[in-house]
Amino acid sequence: MISSDILRGYNDIIILGLLCQQDSYGYNLMQEISDKSGGSYHMKETTLYSVLSRLEKNGLITSYAGDETMGRKRTYYHITPEGTKFYGEKCAEWRETKELIDRFTVPLLPAAPDKPADIF
Repeated sequence: MISSDILRGYNDIIILGLLCQQDSYGYNLMQEISDKSGGSYHMKETTLYSVLSRLEKNGLITSYAGDETMGRKRTYYHITPEGTKFYGEKCAEWRETKELIDRFTVPLLPAAPDKPADIF
């Protein structure tokens, strides 16, 4: 399982990537994250709304009232042109980061039952 500390720096790209596909609301975004990650990442509600608030404050997304459920209107989120540009930049940054980390990761050779695995 991937540490939530590692993913914390990528929450913006996760949310913006989903909103590039379609407008959505908080609960649905949490479900999509869980589904797309195969259940290996569950973004906490407080984390999600903190990310959404920051993205909106920075002009990367906007919100609007949508369907009414249980007496309240759902708040939907929409990515802005600035958000789409930022998302593209973050995707390029991710590819560079992945390429760099890939240079330092090597497959481990199987270990004998009585000694630790060798890296070489």
